[in-house]
Amino acid sequence: MSDNLSYEELRNRVNELPPEEKKTAMEMLAAVGIDLSQKNPGLTGTGVSGFIFGGKVYKADSHKDVCLTLAGILLRMHPEKDDRLFTIRGRIKKYFSKNPSDFKHGYERVKGTDVFMDTNENAVQLNRRCQRVLQAFGYDPSLLAVIPD
Repeated sequence: MSDNLSYEELRNRVNELPPEEKKTAMEMLAAVGIDLSQKNPGLTGTGVSGFIFGGKVYKADSHKDVCLTLAGILLRMHPEKDDRLFTIRGRIKKYFSKNPSDFKHGYERVKGTDVFMDTNENAVQLNRRCQRVLQAFGYDPSLLAVIPD
């Protein structure tokens, strides 16, 4: 057995875990900076009519709306874990902050919260950020399904 796992092998092993262990594994991996999100290049140039998360359908008019709405849902479900959003960042820029001056341009408030999100991204990057948000809160990134128009 090799000591090195590919991200695909790690994803597969985590997906085989029982639900509660899977949630713990997702949170732990996010805490140590292991990102199980996957790029979906098929989203480039696509529109959105909504998304499915947790067995519910939500309306959204854009990939930006999907990300903002999903972040709001998770913050309302887990207000005690809001600090997890602030660990999701790029090499240089922040993606979430309570201070709008942390962003140069292209940011919006997550509805119903005091958190702002950098929205200056394309569809593929926003979808990947949604997956990273899900993982940070202990959810399988594949639980998000974007509904194209």
